[in-house]
Amino acid sequence: MAAVLVEYLDDSEPLTFDDVAAQCRIEDDDERDFIERIVIPGARQAAESKSGAAIRKARYVERLATFPRGAFALSLGQVLSVEDVEVRSACGQSKALAACTYELVQLGRETLLAPSNGMLWPDTAAVTITYQAGIDLSRFPSVRSWMLLAAAWAYDHRELFAKGQALAAMPGGYADTLLAPICVPTRF
Repeated sequence: MAAVLVEYLDDSEPLTFDDVAAQCRIEDDDERDFIERIVIPGARQAAESKSGAAIRKARYVERLATFPRGAFALSLGQVLSVEDVEVRSACGQSKALAACTYELVQLGRETLLAPSNGMLWPDTAAVTITYQAGIDLSRFPSVRSWMLLAAAWAYDHRELFAKGQALAAMPGGYADTLLAPICVPTRF
């Protein structure tokens, strides 16, 4: 089970050129395009990948073969709301579940979708869940700090982008603890 990004719901990345310029001590606009198109989205995507949480507010779709028993974790952390839960029967008929039949349960780092008030999920051939996810960086300043460190690291290694070489991983350790507040627990 994996969430598929459908569209971003905001107009900009969570970091700006000015944020990265201050972090990297850049005094001119010569590399603005590179930083805005490559470094900033890359730092955000690296944070999302490493944490398992959505950072930039977006709409996602998740498809399941059938409902798991009871409440289950959505594949992304930081889910804001569920827009639609559509079930498809074995004969191919689809219908949306009423919003009162399920609830979103926030457990800090992960989000569960649960049937409401002890109800059971319907028997289905397929389930499609559409939801919005993303974070308010003012609530998670350490995540912003991690992205700034990642952006500075990518900027320092920009020659690898120009040469088309594989980018080595950013060193972990201290920096990774900055993402801890949003890291989705490992599932087996």
